[in-house]
Amino acid sequence: MGNLLVTTAGLALLAGTPAYAQTVETDAAQQSQGGNSNDITVTARRREESIKDVPGTIAAVTAEQLEAKGPVVGTADLLNTTPGIRFNDVASENLAELSIRGSGTQRATSADSGVGLFVNGAYVGSSTLGGRNFKTLDYFDLERVEVLQGPQGGLYGRNSEFGVVNIVLAKPRFENSGYVRDTFTAESNQNRLAAVVNQRLSDDIAVRIGAETYGQSKGFYYDPTNRKYYDRTSGWTARGQIRYRSGPLDATLLLDAQDLDLPSFVNSLVVPGGGVNAQLPQGFTQSRFTIPHSGQDGLQQKVQRVMLLADYDLGWARLTSTTMGTRWRSRQQFAAAVDLATEIALQQSGQLGIYPFGQTTTDVKDRTFYQDLHLAGEAAGGRLTWLVGAEGLVQRDTYRRTAATSPCLFRLGSSLCTGTPTEPVCVKPLPTSTNCPTPFPNAFGTDNNTRQRVNSFAAYASLQYALGPFTLSGEGRFTHDYKRSALTVYSLYTNRVVGTPTAFSFKADQPTWTFTASYKTPDASATLLYAKVGTGYRAGAVNNGTFNDAAPNPFVDTYGNENTVSYETGVKSSILDTVFVRASAYLSRTTDAITSINDGCTVTNACGAAQQIFNVNGGTIHARGFEVALDGRFAVGTGKLSIGLNAANQRARFHDVPTGVSGLPVQGSTVAQIPDWTMSASVDFRQPITDVAKGFVNLSYSGQRGGGQDTVTIATPYIPMSDFDNFNARAGVDVGKVQVALFVRNLTDQQVEVLKFQQAGYPLSVRYNKPRTFGGSVSYRW
Repeated sequence: MGNLLVTTAGLALLAGTPAYAQTVETDAAQQSQGGNSNDITVTARRREESIKDVPGTIAAVTAEQLEAKGPVVGTADLLNTTPGIRFNDVASENLAELSIRGSGTQRATSADSGVGLFVNGAYVGSSTLGGRNFKTLDYFDLERVEVLQGPQGGLYGRNSEFGVVNIVLAKPRFENSGYVRDTFTAESNQNRLAAVVNQRLSDDIAVRIGAETYGQSKGFYYDPTNRKYYDRTSGWTARGQIRYRSGPLDATLLLDAQDLDLPSFVNSLVVPGGGVNAQLPQGFTQSRFTIPHSGQDGLQQKVQRVMLLADYDLGWARLTSTTMGTRWRSRQQFAAAVDLATEIALQQSGQLGIYPFGQTTTDVKDRTFYQDLHLAGEAAGGRLTWLVGAEGLVQRDTYRRTAATSPCLFRLGSSLCTGTPTEPVCVKPLPTSTNCPTPFPNAFGTDNNTRQRVNSFAAYASLQYALGPFTLSGEGRFTHDYKRSALTVYSLYTNRVVGTPTAFSFKADQPTWTFTASYKTPDASATLLYAKVGTGYRAGAVNNGTFNDAAPNPFVDTYGNENTVSYETGVKSSILDTVFVRASAYLSRTTDAITSINDGCTVTNACGAAQQIFNVNGGTIHARGFEVALDGRFAVGTGKLSIGLNAANQRARFHDVPTGVSGLPVQGSTVAQIPDWTMSASVDFRQPITDVAKGFVNLSYSGQRGGGQDTVTIATPYIPMSDFDNFNARAGVDVGKVQVALFVRNLTDQQVEVLKFQQAGYPLSVRYNKPRTFGGSVSYRW
C-alpha cells in the first residue's frame, strides 16, 4: 500500500520536456555522461530515448554550461544561447516573459503565455502578473534547462502553443558530494553565497540540501529621494530533497522556498521640446542612472513549493507520476517618475509637469496543484512505442491593484492634492498656487480586487512505430478548461464600491495533435531527416473590467482559445565524431489570435472615464522561420575546445484582421517583440597547467536584429526594437577541488533601450539595460 501511494504521487524525471544538448560541457559533466555529449538520454516525448532519435527542434543547456558562462541572474541567462527563443527582459522579473518562434510577448499579456513553463515536468505558469516567467528559485541548483520548439499540444497541452521550456532541478544522487560557492559583483556590491550538500544515507536513500543568500548594498539605478537603488536584490532561496530508490521504485520528495526582494523597473523621461507634449512643452530629460521620485518602488516574491516525483517499473511498462503543490506571492510598487522637488522646478519653468504622488501597487497570490500520471511501454520487439496519460491543473489566484491618483484637478497654478480621505494633504508647488478645494472633489484612486480559479483536465496518448530506418509517430490530447473570474472595484482607502461587481466564466474543450515522419541514414553520420505537423493552443479566458454604455468598443467578457498549426522539416547529423549540426524550417498559422484592445474611452469623451483594456480574438497570424546550429568539441594540443554557434530568422505578421472593431492590429503589421534575427555563440577552452591545476576561458555572445516593439494599430506607430550585441567573458583556474574565476558581463558596455515609450508618436520615456559589470567567484567542490 505504501508503494502504491508513492507511485501515484509524483516524478517529473520522465515527464520533463525536451533536449538537444549543446556540447559545451566541463570534464566532470563529460565523465558523468560517459564522455559523449551528443549521445545522451532525454525525455522530450515523456519517455527515455537518445537525443539523436528525437525528430524535432530541441535544445538543452546544462548546469555546467551555465556556470562556465558566469553567474545566472535571470531567465535570459538560461536561454540566450538557444536559437529561435527571445526573453523579453524588461528589468522586472514580475513583468518579463519569453517568446518562441513568433509567439511575441506584447500581445495580450494579461492572458496566459503562449509558451509552456515547466519545472521538473510540472506546469508553473499562470495568467496572473508574474505568471509568465520563472521564479529565481527555479534556477537554483539546476541540472539542465530543456527547450522544445514548435506547438507541443499533443503531449503538453494548454499554453504550449509555440513551445515548452522545462527546468530540470538537480536531484539527490547516491554519492557524498556538494559545493560551496561565493560570487561577488563589484559595481553593485552584490554577494551571493550558495551551498549544496548531497549525502548518501544508505543503498536506498539519498538527500540533497541547499540554499543561497543574496546581499547587495549598491546598484546602478538610484532614487536619491528614498535613498534606495531600484536594481537591488536581497533575501534567500532554499531546497531540501530526499530520494528513495529500491527495486522498481524511484521516488523523490522535494520542498523548497524563496523570500527575495528583486529589482524593480525604472523609466527615464526623454521628452523633447517644441511643444510635442502638453504637460512638458519645453521638454524634459532625466539621468539614465539617477531618477528621484516621491513614491515607493520595489518587488517582493515569496514562494513555497512541494513536489513528489515517482517512477515505477512494472516490467511491461513504466509508470511515472508528477505531483506539485505551490503557493507564491508577488508584490510590486512603482510610482511617477518625478519627485516633488522636480515637479516644483518644472512648474517654476511654466510647465505642468507630472503628478508626483501617483502610486501603483500590485499584489498577486497564487495557489497551484498539478498532477500528471502516465504509463509508457514497448511492443513488437521495441518497434512499437506507446504512452497514455492524464493531467490535472487547479489554480486559485487573487490579484489586487491599487492606483493612487490626484483627488483634485491637476493643473498649472493649482496646489497638489494628496494624502488619504482621513488625512488629506495639500502641497503648494509655487507661492502663487491656489489652495486645494475643501473637501477634495474626486476619489483618491481605485482598489481593484480580482479572484479567479482555473480547472484544467486532460487525457493524452502517443504511438510510434519504427520500420527499419523509417519511423512514424502520432500524439493526441483532449483538454477541458474552465475559468471563472470575479472583479470588485473600490474607491481607494474606502469600502465604497465603484460600479457594479462583475463575474464571468469561460469553458472550452480542445483537441490537439502532432504527426511526425522521420528517416535515419544507416551510415556513420546517423543523419536524421524529419517532417512534422502539430497543433497547440493558448487558453481563452475571462476579461476583468467594467462596462461603460458610452464606450465606442463595447467591453467583451470572455475570449476564446487561440489555435496554431505548424509545419516543420529538419535535419540532424554528426558530420564528424565531435561535431553535431542541425537545421530546421517552419511555417505556422495562428487563428483567433488573442489581442489586447481598449474600449475607446477617455475622460474627455462621452465616457467620462479612462479607457478599459481587455482581450479579444483579433485575427490570423502567419509566421515562418528557420534555425541552424552547430556544436563541436575538439582536442587542441593537451587542451579541449568546445564551441556552439546558432542563428534563427523569424517573421510573423497579422494576415487577416476583423473589421468593425477599432484598436486591432493593422493588417500586414508585424507581431510585437519578435526580432528578425537572433544569434549566439559560445567558446570554451580548458587547458591543463600542472598535474593538479587546469585553466579555462569562456567567451559568449548573444545578439538580435530587427523587429517591432509594440503591436501596431491606427493609433500606435511602429517602434523598432533596439539591435544589440552582448558579450560576456569568464576565466579562471581549477586547483584540485577549488575553483577561482573572474567574469565580466556586457563586456563592451553597450547601452540598449530595452523599452521605448511614446505618446502621439514622440518619445516619452526609456528603460535601459544594465551597464558593464565585473566580478569574481570562489568555489569548493567535493
